[in-house]
Amino acid sequence: MLFLWSLELGIGSFAGVPPGSAGTNAPTPPSFELLSSNVVARSKWERTQNTAAQFTFSRIRVLEEFDAKGKVTDRKQSRQECFPINGVPFARLLQKDGRPLTEKEIKAEEEREAAARSGKKPGNSPEPSKRDKQWQFTDEMLARYTFKITGQEIVRDRPVWVVEFAPRSKDLPVKQMTDRVANKVAGKLWIDAEEWEVARLKFWLTEEVTVVGGVAGVLRKFEMTLDRTRIETNAWLPTMLDFEMAGREVMVNKRLHYHEESKNFKRAVSPPKGVAPATKK
Repeated sequence: MLFLWSLELGIGSFAGVPPGSAGTNAPTPPSFELLSSNVVARSKWERTQNTAAQFTFSRIRVLEEFDAKGKVTDRKQSRQECFPINGVPFARLLQKDGRPLTEKEIKAEEEREAAARSGKKPGNSPEPSKRDKQWQFTDEMLARYTFKITGQEIVRDRPVWVVEFAPRSKDLPVKQMTDRVANKVAGKLWIDAEEWEVARLKFWLTEEVTVVGGVAGVLRKFEMTLDRTRIETNAWLPTMLDFEMAGREVMVNKRLHYHEESKNFKRAVSPPKGVAPATKK
């Protein structure tokens, strides 16, 4: 469950011209129907742009595991260089746990990169997994929650609309394991008021989630914050991901903390031709 969420939003689209500034500095917030129409259209269009494969950037990841007393039992840290290969994002490992790679690890990275350049999907690919895709915003997922626009704030010098969401009821359908978590999640979205992108996402578990009636485990805490930054016009990428999980796996209590930061973005390829969806007013 370390990477349950990938921010690939989208449930509809409409063609048009690049977005304008409708909503920016508006005296009253837009209706949620208007806001969601612009956001989901924008996000589906964005997925066709493959923005992550247009830039090079560096990324640092830290994963810590704690025992029941709060003592660190395991810590993994890595530094990666991310860049596109044949139109697909690729992450090359540069450092592991604060040290340079060994000869064996360097060879493994070279083999992964060679496989990617030959058209094969390398191991440890940063592409969204099947489980990640289960967490996209679809009609069915949006139907789980109630939404409320609570006001406007400034995030990284840009005006955003703040949207709060919570489970629609305590008796939502469960078709797969991820539904158990999604049905008990509440949070906030910060939506850019000009380009209708998700600038920040924060959510948390409202109550614990059991696995096999609690026999296999219990997820007691799950909190996540994701920041996305406007790299340039119509190009947004994740720049920070932080989450914490706590619970019991069979008979062992565990707590995990994961933090990831990306920076030093530089355009590697020209953006694809086409225009962003028009803004509904």
